[in-house]
Amino acid sequence: MKKLNFAILSQLFSAGFIPLCGQSLDNVTRVYEHVIESKWEVDSDHNRMLNYYNRDYCDYYLVRLNDDSYTLKPGKNTVFTIRADSEFDSQFKNAGSYHRYKGVFPQEFDISTPYALPVKDGKETAWVTDRRERRKTMRFRIEPGDTVCATRYGVSCLTQDPRLLLVYHQDHTFAAYLMMHENFISPGETVIPGQPVGIAGHDGLAISFFFLDRNMFANAVADGYPYLHYVPSFSTSEGILQPEEKKPYVAVTDGSLVMREMSRREQKKYLRTVGGPEGGKARKPQSHEPAASLRITWLQDPVSEKDKERITGILDHELRYYERLGMDDDLTLTVCTFKDADKAADFLQEKFGRSVDVRYVGGIYMSREQTAVIIGYDEKKSERNVRIICHEISHHLLRNLPHTSIPAWLNEGLARYFENCTVDRRGNVDHSLSDAEKGRLRSAFMIGSVDIREFLDTPHKEFMVHQRTDSGIAYTLAHALVTVIVDNGCDGIVEALLNPGKGERSSDIVGRLYPGGVQGLEDGLMKIIGQV
Repeated sequence: MKKLNFAILSQLFSAGFIPLCGQSLDNVTRVYEHVIESKWEVDSDHNRMLNYYNRDYCDYYLVRLNDDSYTLKPGKNTVFTIRADSEFDSQFKNAGSYHRYKGVFPQEFDISTPYALPVKDGKETAWVTDRRERRKTMRFRIEPGDTVCATRYGVSCLTQDPRLLLVYHQDHTFAAYLMMHENFISPGETVIPGQPVGIAGHDGLAISFFFLDRNMFANAVADGYPYLHYVPSFSTSEGILQPEEKKPYVAVTDGSLVMREMSRREQKKYLRTVGGPEGGKARKPQSHEPAASLRITWLQDPVSEKDKERITGILDHELRYYERLGMDDDLTLTVCTFKDADKAADFLQEKFGRSVDVRYVGGIYMSREQTAVIIGYDEKKSERNVRIICHEISHHLLRNLPHTSIPAWLNEGLARYFENCTVDRRGNVDHSLSDAEKGRLRSAFMIGSVDIREFLDTPHKEFMVHQRTDSGIAYTLAHALVTVIVDNGCDGIVEALLNPGKGERSSDIVGRLYPGGVQGLEDGLMKIIGQV
């Protein structure tokens, strides 16, 4: 599976690498510029809202002096609202002093929580105190160039140096992996105990475990350095224990430790990967619950809960389909919705350096940034909202499949297929071409403007020219062809189209795999549009 790329976030930091030496922990816990931003915004009901945007993947603790403290979760956080009909005079209207800290206070910290040693299962290691750091840091004995393994389930956070790895755990504790020569994990990725996360540097590996300590705060403001560093309990051949300094221990990273903090869906996926709980034949996930998942971070203008519910229903259907094509990862996607097209254009220019004419665009997917931008979002047009967002989600899932190429017609055809799906309250999925699409295709065949074989081999640039100059026929024809292929259960054709042989064209693949070849595909198309 293609590694997730979060260039959208790494671009926020351009100050250069931090030397992997003493004081690096201070850099790990620092709150960087632009990660937390506040904006006064007005919703559709003319209520004024103070929104904080957290662009990291861990929680942050915000303290406004003479006011209150707030937990800022990843994404959008509304901390205060002034109703349109209210005359309430809030101190939020005036500039105030505030402090921001990475992390929040753990609710139930337990020093006996088991961690994995940062080496492969069955391998021996020992640790000593790293005296180059001012805070408690464990330097493990690992040969330079050896694999570093994750110690606990969590999500990777932003750091200024890509060789550093900061993992945020479910109980609001952190693990900072220092001195690595290479880091395999991108911000936003989930790691599990025992998973390879990097390569050890020439001095081995240093890890510091810490959390934001409530006892370091007085009147909600930290008294000096606000983090407490600790030595966890590790799973070893001698049991789960806090290891003595310099004493060697053998790592035990079994299935129970790996799955301890997973969701049920993640546990099913893990058991399927390793061959089930007994090591035998992998268990097949239930048909109603896909093993892979997609976590969406919603930014900018709010998306209604009604739209999110409809999107979730279609997304489950999409995930099951893409799983059959080889997708088995838990993916993430950032969706930025804009009611105002000009604001969307400014956002694209400012954040990604892209000048885009958004007047006739409903959505844009950027694969490198793993981000979809939705333009012209309107709470009153739920069907349009859901269609566009599901369309861009399909692009994201397809891009994260194992592939060597994606034909333009297949890319847009699958996206149009899923945007036109509907799911009822019982979970039943319905899809069909609209009467308008059928009529448009009948007219195109009537005037002889369609050649299926030629269309299958159309390069992307030429495909888009047809879309712009021929009344949108390219997307419509792509949708119809994908409908014929999908409804006939020809997943093998889609897999072959994504990974063609050397010099093999799309028409060649359809010719050898679809019943009746290209002509059979055209006959199937004629049938669904009512031409035969």
